Amino acid sequence: MRLIARAASCVALMLAPAAAYAQTAAPAGDGRVFIEADTLVEVRETGVYIARGQVRARHENRTLYADELEYRPETGRVVARGNVAMFQDGALPQYADEVELDDRFGEGVAIGFSSLLENDGKAAAAFAIRHGDGSIRLIDAYYTACDLCAEGRRSPTWRLRAREVEQDIENQMIRYRDARLEILGVPVLYAPVFAHADPSAGRRSGFLPPDLDISNRLGVAYGQPYLWAISPHQDLRVTARVMSEVNPQLLTHYRKRFFSGRLDVQASGTHEQTFNRDNELVGDPAWRWHVFARGGFDINAEWRWGFTVQRASHDLYLRHYGISETDSERSDMLTENNRRLVSHAYIQGRGRNYYADLTAGAFQTLRPAENQDRLPVIAPMAEFRRVFAGDPAFGRLNTVASAAVLRRTLGADYFRASASADWRTQWITPGGVVTEPFMLGRADYYHQNDAGTGLTDGTYDRAVGLAGVTVRMPFFRPGETADWIVEPVVQLVAASHDPLAGRIVNEDSLAVELDETSLFRPDRSSGYDVWDSGARITYGARATAMWGGSGEVEGFLGQSRRLDGDAAFSPASGMFERDSDIIAAFRVNLEGFSAGAQARLDPDSGSLNRLDARATLRWDRLRTSIRYTGLFDSASARAPSEELLLAANLRLTDTWSATWRVRRDLDRRANTTETAGFIYRDECTQLEILYERENIVSATLPSSESVRIRLTLFTIGGFGED
Repeated sequence: MRLIARAASCVALMLAPAAAYAQTAAPAGDGRVFIEADTLVEVRETGVYIARGQVRARHENRTLYADELEYRPETGRVVARGNVAMFQDGALPQYADEVELDDRFGEGVAIGFSSLLENDGKAAAAFAIRHGDGSIRLIDAYYTACDLCAEGRRSPTWRLRAREVEQDIENQMIRYRDARLEILGVPVLYAPVFAHADPSAGRRSGFLPPDLDISNRLGVAYGQPYLWAISPHQDLRVTARVMSEVNPQLLTHYRKRFFSGRLDVQASGTHEQTFNRDNELVGDPAWRWHVFARGGFDINAEWRWGFTVQRASHDLYLRHYGISETDSERSDMLTENNRRLVSHAYIQGRGRNYYADLTAGAFQTLRPAENQDRLPVIAPMAEFRRVFAGDPAFGRLNTVASAAVLRRTLGADYFRASASADWRTQWITPGGVVTEPFMLGRADYYHQNDAGTGLTDGTYDRAVGLAGVTVRMPFFRPGETADWIVEPVVQLVAASHDPLAGRIVNEDSLAVELDETSLFRPDRSSGYDVWDSGARITYGARATAMWGGSGEVEGFLGQSRRLDGDAAFSPASGMFERDSDIIAAFRVNLEGFSAGAQARLDPDSGSLNRLDARATLRWDRLRTSIRYTGLFDSASARAPSEELLLAANLRLTDTWSATWRVRRDLDRRANTTETAGFIYRDECTQLEILYERENIVSATLPSSESVRIRLTLFTIGGFGED
């Protein structure tokens, strides 16, 4: 019944102006009511004033409009009839067929009452009674956020009705009798009596809408959340989740805001066996749990500190119970999105021309085949960057000091300290040639042990550097149908020899792959451990055509050639041979259609080593998208590897649409994830009926099928929300 309570709280928003007036002292002065009308008649025998035609009456900040108004000075009563509208500064308007009020427009009775509310809400009642203490009682009332048919020929998509609604000013509560929720005019939920906090009271503790899920792994799962509003700055949400196939589960979510930051802790737990490949429970019951926590706090305007904690009792616990392995509140200091959790603490500073951070942390693997003891503990990692910018002709000088300490139970311990300076500038000649010279110098210090890696124990140091220049010459040609920009680019880089090549553990440059963004990067390593020595020349060209204000086609072709020196990167990186892979890319944007692709081509045979492509089509009622990734380089650990992602949404009517999404592993010729269903949406409601299937290859993780129903009633919440 919490859904009805939340809906009814929207009805109660109309009561706020009355409550505010009831708490206002009597106005200074004579408190007169000013009346304007087409005609004003005084009935001398009774002392009654009757105003007719475009009547407007005003007292302080309250104004009333009506077709007719009757004012009785002896009793201090005002009766307004016909198209009555009441306005108060800072409040939404209220309407009625007939209203009887005191001469301050406070206490009274309204017949055929209605009101517009926040977020396009609408409320109405057969009678509305406003008491002297500011409380209001509504008789035969309803609330909806849906559009109403002027002729009354159809019911709104949903409507909350109640025989009686009463506001308790003293206790700041709203109480209901005979409340029901109607969908298309049909009652679906009923409560004889219930109550909730007045909206003016702020947050209050209470039950939230439930979650409902049906899957072949957990069975029918029902989660009932309860919100404990501990204080204006903190709350705790506790969800009891009952499932037909497994033991119950408890989920908690604690939040607190401080003056300088916030704290957020999510946790869950259950006592159950684990699943085998056939979705059967096996083994002994054990406590299974997870914790995702984070905090971030400002020290001053430029410095802050924070932490994250991400831990799970078992590697498949999160997937078994449908909890995302990616924490939505994950810190941006350390991230690991490939089935690993990260816990760390950090301090960070950002100024106008500097950046600094100090981080310590550890990882937890969720991969059943990965050895936890081989993952490093970061203890700690630090970096300081300072930018010096002077005259534009001088350019910018970036200085960096960095250090990292990694320790393992199994494997090599690692320590590195580095200091570097990177200078670059840009010169543009009168002919339009853009010249960008650059230089980089760096000193590194290493200490490592062997620990079975095959590398030599010891302490090492090196000094490396590079210098080069990038030259671009864009050409622009306007045309009657299209404007063209063609930009050839050439880059020369000379880098010093690496005296430690093959002697240190590569910790920070494992995933290096050539693409359009890294082709012209002077230092193409993603970290410090691998140094790309020798001289190379990189060349390419970009062509762009634009027309009609929205049409655009862009193409790029580029390659790099090593003039001397040895390969520093892996064979699968695209930069192993003397001639790098050829990078080819294109993008097209048209009205309703966009597409793009980037390919790595073998320089000798021209065969594909990698292809990433995507396309999106928006046509009438159809929305489709496709993404393809193919890895064919024989040097890769798993080649070929192909994946296809397809998504489509077809609007069947103005309110109904069909949706479909699938991720397919082309190597296995099987779909890894599938989602299909129907979505209903109008101005006040959204209903989703979705079938979801997950089919991930694992020796212990079974496939999962589920049906989810999400009903959202705009302005009041809904069932099955994430």
